[in-house]
Amino acid sequence: MILSDKQKDFDITQVKGKAYTEMKDAHYHPYYEFYYLLSGTRKLFINDTIYSVKHGDLVIIPKGELHRTTYISGDTHERIVMIFSDAFIAQLVEQIGEDAFKRCITKRQLTIPTNRREYIEELFGKIIREHNGVDSYSGYMLKLYVDELIMFVLRFCVNTEKNNTPAQIGDDIISDAAHFISCNYAQDINLKQLADKYNMSPSYFSRKFKLCTGFGYKEYLSTIRIMEACTLLLKTNLSITEIAQQCGFEDSNYFGDSFKKAKGISPRDYRKANGVI
Repeated sequence: MILSDKQKDFDITQVKGKAYTEMKDAHYHPYYEFYYLLSGTRKLFINDTIYSVKHGDLVIIPKGELHRTTYISGDTHERIVMIFSDAFIAQLVEQIGEDAFKRCITKRQLTIPTNRREYIEELFGKIIREHNGVDSYSGYMLKLYVDELIMFVLRFCVNTEKNNTPAQIGDDIISDAAHFISCNYAQDINLKQLADKYNMSPSYFSRKFKLCTGFGYKEYLSTIRIMEACTLLLKTNLSITEIAQQCGFEDSNYFGDSFKKAKGISPRDYRKANGVI
């Protein structure tokens, strides 16, 4: 599993995916992400909520939020993913104010009206071209177009109160289960307890959780625990053993093995490196 801490200022990709393609690894990162679906349908699992995404939907993923994409059906899809750091948009945020920018990223999913999709898709196209490099002015044009996109999103958020697109029936139960895990990760949570809580057999709950979120139940629980451990390593002076206990690991050795598997580095070295890996 990849849990990315590497800082990037800006990147954008446009990719066509085959039927039943899903993100191999869940991750979170210290930059913002705009995910725009050009065709097909997808599911995005962000923190503990499942979003059903279709053509024309823009999903906004703030910094530090665990996410993963998976499929709804067997159709192909094409998407654009744009990431940017605080440093990249610092000048714009200074001009419009932090409160305005926060409104821009408050809503996780925006359905762009049909009559505005051509505009936003052309704007993404301009951003991709300038990112690839047209001439010596590309760096300036890139920032102008990204600022224009953010302002479009801000206006959209201010001028519409449309709710998120509902997930499929049954997804709300799995979202609730994911939320329960994220709130109780320090406890000894097992599959049977969760299945009983939602009146399902363990095997059915396990399949449903994987289908809806892209995670195995144990994988998700471990990921939440590792995320919390990262925070405690960087923001407290607790010992490795104390952090392991607070995050629900059986012992510090098991914690160390799980952490290194996820991050590629030991908890102690992660703390020394201040989370930069």
